[in-house]
Amino acid sequence: MKRMNLGYLCAVAVLGAAMCVRAARADGVNGLYFGGSFGRSQNTYDTAFVDDQYQQAATAVGDKLEFDSSSTHRTADTWWADVGCLPWTYVGFDASFIHLGELTHRAGGTLHSSTGDKPVTTTATVTSHGPALALLARLPLTDSLDLDVRLGDYDAKTALTHGLLFQSKYTASVQSANSSSLLVSAGAAYTFAGHWSVRLDYLRINRAGNGNTVGNYSANVATAGAAFTF
Repeated sequence: MKRMNLGYLCAVAVLGAAMCVRAARADGVNGLYFGGSFGRSQNTYDTAFVDDQYQQAATAVGDKLEFDSSSTHRTADTWWADVGCLPWTYVGFDASFIHLGELTHRAGGTLHSSTGDKPVTTTATVTSHGPALALLARLPLTDSLDLDVRLGDYDAKTALTHGLLFQSKYTASVQSANSSSLLVSAGAAYTFAGHWSVRLDYLRINRAGNGNTVGNYSANVATAGAAFTF
């Protein structure tokens, strides 16, 4: 997906906020809100992309690298903060900043070279964060309970940190890429004390990253949070 221009994201968010202010509801709540959520993400990442990079580097100098063990930690703490508005009863806009946390991958193997076989340990850490803009659809079930879905764009900055332990020496390097990916979420919110609400959300980010530099990944996220509506 083509990367969305950040200036466009900001312009749409400002326009939506202005519409909220003008479309104040009869009860004095105008639909402009801000909030935050915290939870856990389960990341899907093709670790073969990282292993292949090391093996290709070894082949380029006439050596051969074989991996015989690996482990990947795919769950991470995740948080996001958002502002949005509901200029209409059932439809609104939501702008957020999302931090997906870290995915770590570790592999052990042997480098076969003309000077003999030597053990090698490699590591890779993938992090992702960035702004998102979504269209929000809301379904009130009662005066206090709402269901909602979001469909939008996540403008991710992804960083891949390579680590190599070889002959008791550790080296590290970082690659990064910006990309746009599809964001979909579904959630429920319970409103109390007039302006406050607590909420649960499931968030799906589909195929973020860049296959040429940092690899591609997707994330399933479950969060709990709170929001205040003006």
